Amino acid sequence: MTEDEPEYFLFIGSADSESATTRLRASGARYHKKMLSSGPENWSKIVTLVSSPDCRGVLVVLRGNDYKAMIRPEYEESAWALFDALVNRPHIILVHEAIFLTEEQRTAADIPASKYENTVDPIPVSEDDEEYELYRLIRDERAWEISDDVREPVNKMLRERQLNVYPYRTNVERSIISSGFLDDNERHLLFRIYVPIGRLYAQEAEGLLSLFREWLGEKGHSGVRQEGYSTSAGQVFEFFSADGEPEGGVNRYFEDFSSFLEDCVTTPEAAVAQLVATGTAPGAAEILVSRFAIRARRLSLDLKQRREERMLSLKHEFENLFIETNGFKGEDFVTVLEQWIPLPAPTGIIQGHRPTLGSTVTVNNFNPQFIEGVAGSVVQNLSGTVNLNAEAKDLLGLIATFGGYERAELETAVHELEDDGARDTDRVAARGRLKRFLADLGNRGLGAGIDILQRYLEHKIGVS
Repeated sequence: MTEDEPEYFLFIGSADSESATTRLRASGARYHKKMLSSGPENWSKIVTLVSSPDCRGVLVVLRGNDYKAMIRPEYEESAWALFDALVNRPHIILVHEAIFLTEEQRTAADIPASKYENTVDPIPVSEDDEEYELYRLIRDERAWEISDDVREPVNKMLRERQLNVYPYRTNVERSIISSGFLDDNERHLLFRIYVPIGRLYAQEAEGLLSLFREWLGEKGHSGVRQEGYSTSAGQVFEFFSADGEPEGGVNRYFEDFSSFLEDCVTTPEAAVAQLVATGTAPGAAEILVSRFAIRARRLSLDLKQRREERMLSLKHEFENLFIETNGFKGEDFVTVLEQWIPLPAPTGIIQGHRPTLGSTVTVNNFNPQFIEGVAGSVVQNLSGTVNLNAEAKDLLGLIATFGGYERAELETAVHELEDDGARDTDRVAARGRLKRFLADLGNRGLGAGIDILQRYLEHKIGVS
């Protein structure tokens, strides 16, 4: 690519649906399409396209024959290089459920084989004989059938690189997920967070995010804008940036913001120096730091008072429920709550994580069964999950334990899936993300009752 090469979007596989390409053409964006059903030399060209700094995003569709090629010696090196290149680019990888899920997982989710008969993509025809000749030769109307010996090593490569894989079943479902990704990519989505109405500190989240956006502007990121919407069950916060995602990811923004707020309160001269270094005049920087310090103190006080209100409410609730418990004292229960509900750092509420209850709580006159029963109720109260069904709560429990780096995104997916007022595109994508998460857990032998949760996801949304 030359230095003046305009940015482009890349489709890999049969991902360039008419709706997708129409969307890009309407916005004036350029795009390329490459097929994996081709020789190793073409795979090397694909890796070069993905790795180019001019590549603004990649949408991949993997078929059964692509999986089979990736474990062949002549393609294996290119497959690793392709997945490594995708790590550093906005991307999604769409894989049909019949390819990504094992037969055991499909059975557990109560998906009959007949469901797959008419949902597999037809093999496209191209006039580019050189690139697509192999595609014609391997044409197979049941190409989605692969063995676990093929599935497992490729899925492992995807999992180890933490790539964004979305299993899908129908072309409609695939199109919805693709359209949502293209829209987010076109507008440079930084992050999306769902905050349930009943979650502790939900009211403070909006104010904090507004402060976060203002700080980004002062740091020179004037292209960042905040959007979102509300439903009867929660609020969705979205941040978009004309600059794209920063080096080091969005977490880098959060970490810098947290450090800046702390400096505003404790060492204002350091905060002033930060702003001056980004081009703010010294006098203006001092005024801004003073204003941020006042708002940071106000936020800390709001968090403290919100915590006290919730603790008092929980204390009264459980005093009424367990008034007949032998030896029960309200003061003892306050001691338990103090350990369970720590006061967060202001930026901690951005991440939207569920409270983690300590396992070392020991209070006289409280038996273990009582503590365990109360703990579950406290988690639901603080997380805003009281009205969720049992399967959704179990899924949140697995995410809290195994969600790792994508815990916040997975929790948002659960809430979006449960909220009938959430956008349909987000709900369909949420189901795909959660299916992949459960499948990965099953492949690693982790979690319990995954089959029940797979059936729950299967019947949650109907997309045909």
